Amino acid sequence: MAMSQDQRTEAECLLKQGALYGKRVGLRPGDQPLIFAGFKQGVFSLYFGDAPIFHFDLEGRWQHAFLRGRHYLKRLDATIHEIDRVREGPNLILKRRFLDQVEAERLDEEVRGAATALLKSLDESAPRREYPSNGTAEAIDDDELRDVLNQIGAWSASAWDDVRVRYRDTYGPLPFTPPECQKAVVVQATLGTPKGRSFGGGPAHEHSVRGLPEFERHVRDVAELAGRRLLQTKGVFLAGADVLRRPGADVLGCLEIIGRVLPLVGDGEEADRLRDIHAFLDDFQAPVVDGETLKAASRLRLSRIALGVESGDPEIRREYGKTWTDQDLRDFATNAKDAEIGLSALILVGAGGRERRQRHVADTAELISSLPLTRGDFVFLLDETEFTDSNSSPFAGTPLDQAERAEQRELLRQALSPLRERGVKTLPYSLAKQWA
Repeated sequence: MAMSQDQRTEAECLLKQGALYGKRVGLRPGDQPLIFAGFKQGVFSLYFGDAPIFHFDLEGRWQHAFLRGRHYLKRLDATIHEIDRVREGPNLILKRRFLDQVEAERLDEEVRGAATALLKSLDESAPRREYPSNGTAEAIDDDELRDVLNQIGAWSASAWDDVRVRYRDTYGPLPFTPPECQKAVVVQATLGTPKGRSFGGGPAHEHSVRGLPEFERHVRDVAELAGRRLLQTKGVFLAGADVLRRPGADVLGCLEIIGRVLPLVGDGEEADRLRDIHAFLDDFQAPVVDGETLKAASRLRLSRIALGVESGDPEIRREYGKTWTDQDLRDFATNAKDAEIGLSALILVGAGGRERRQRHVADTAELISSLPLTRGDFVFLLDETEFTDSNSSPFAGTPLDQAERAEQRELLRQALSPLRERGVKTLPYSLAKQWA
């Protein structure tokens, strides 16, 4: 009797129906589950039945592994996060932790070993090939499969050590990354924490600015470090938080450099992949880029700006080191929309603590509703405790407990629900999703 679709392994389903994988092949080692190998945009994947599962960039560096019921994500700086999904009451919670050096090296070797073992089996046991039945998909030939498996096998401990050094030399302290930028390539025009404060009261770092020649060298270093991993994204995040407070000529110069340097990583259609540039701003008082600069920036592919609002209550904002006025924010948002730049507003659940929770909800809803947000814009609700690495707020007042934060999140969603009529979505967001 033929196996039903419900009984197929992940590997079998992808071979038959994995439309994203334009090139793929199945390998059947004797009576063992099918092994799926496939290429999609900037990614090579291996599925051994339902598990383990591995995803690599086209340089052979692993990025995502699913082993023993847990997800492991490896960043470009070679650090590894373990992600476990745990049910707490009605909610599915993402638990994450960094792997220590011994654990990381063991996992690196396990991933590398899976690829080298498969390469060895191609020569010794000759697993039966199965090909996609979809006529639009190409089959991976043996030479191409061997090439990519050899690339993976070359990522020894010393090769990863080299990546760590190059990453450290390329980047400064990484900034907060807005929700829409989790897959974007990050380039840093400014580093660290302006005025000694960061969005949400997160950790502060020494602040510095890259001049345009230095920034161009940095972008070229980023492109070299990322290599063909850049093919996985269409977005660039121009960091840091004060980049749009730089002189207009500097802002436009940074955008011109991005457009000139990053497309060099590909040719043909690939050269046009990196089309969208995002930025973040959480201080809207002068000096800040004006409307004409924003229009010029839009022509240079600046497509979205995340607005770090924190709270609509000026008193609460001052505890985060912010002195901008509601009108400062409205003026900047109006200029951005006139330049046809998309917006996202980021607000904190729990800001102001228990004593000011009603004011926080009411004032925030009033301020966000007054902004010229339109279809395609977003409001994100973030938990303020995620920025401080603590279960208690570092600011005045009594922190909300978990149940109170859940209640406030729902109250904010309800207060902002009229924005749906404008096509604006209000969404909860957890920093854990940066790894999920």
